[in-house]
Order: sequence, then C-alpha cells, then structure tokens
Amino acid sequence: MHLSLLRGCSLSVTQTTRNAPLVRKATEGDVSAAALLAAAHYGGEGATWQERLARALAAPDALFAIAEVSGQVVACAKAARCAPVDDDDAPAGLYLTGLLVDPAWRRRGLGEQLTRWRLERLRRSGEPVLFFTNARNTASLALHTRLGFVEVGRAASYLGEPFTGGVGVLMRWGPAGSP
Repeated sequence: MHLSLLRGCSLSVTQTTRNAPLVRKATEGDVSAAALLAAAHYGGEGATWQERLARALAAPDALFAIAEVSGQVVACAKAARCAPVDDDDAPAGLYLTGLLVDPAWRRRGLGEQLTRWRLERLRRSGEPVLFFTNARNTASLALHTRLGFVEVGRAASYLGEPFTGGVGVLMRWGPAGSP
C-alpha cells in the first residue's frame, strides 16, 4: 500500500482550549515554520531546510505532520518509506524519520501525540514501522518503548546516518499479526 493513499486522511481533534495543541497533516503553509525548528535544532540555513521539508511534504510515500498552538507551529514529525543503504544493516521499510519539538514546548506530550498520529496512519499499510535513534536519547527510547516498539538492532549508523559519540538503536513496531 502506498502512503500516498493515506495523505488525504485527517485527524479528528477538537481543540478544547485556546492553548491546546492541535495535531494535523502539514500543509505548504507550515513548511517555513517547520524549517525554522529544524535549523534551530540541527543547524544550517533555514532555506536549505525549507527545500528539504517541501520535498518531504510533496513525496508520495511520506507523511508530514505538525502540532500547532494558537496557530503557531511548535512541533513537526515525518514518516517515509526508506530504501536500504550500502554497508548498512537497516532494512527497507516504513520509518518514522523525524520528530522536532520547540524547546519551549517539550515535556508536554507533543512528541507522543505526533508519534501516535503517524502510527495510526501507518498502521493501515499492514507493514511494520521502523525507527532509529542514538542510544543516548533515552527520552525517545522510552517514548517508543511505551508505544510498543521493540529493539531489533544496534549499529554505528542506520540508513547512512552516523551516531556521533554513540551507537544507534533500531526499533520496530507492528500491528498484530505483522512480521
């Protein structure tokens, strides 16, 4: 199943208070704000991040979600189908490929909300979902473990992404009955 079939899905979320986060599919109008989050977190030019995120939004086999509060983008997350990379142990498959939360909005459950949003849509594919992070990222490991991910491997890099000063942890999540 192509993820493009899922792109039209929307999440029924009721914003109960003015400052309650709303998680939804990203639009072209969200790319600039998400690029600023990425540039602040990873470094680099906002324009470069804007190009990368615009490509992610347009990709047929990708999901791109944001969390907004009072109309301001405070977090974003992606998922995509990824191909294996030479000399790398990561299998091809559906991956959660990024989660960024504005530092002022961390520890409020936005990461979990965005991860659940992506998993709900990816579940429909019937395929396992993969995720990797640095072993030092204990908050992310705890979140994904709590959501049912299990560790399936450790390596110095996954999908060509090295883990400077650490080792990467590959995790897998799957609906009941998936391999």
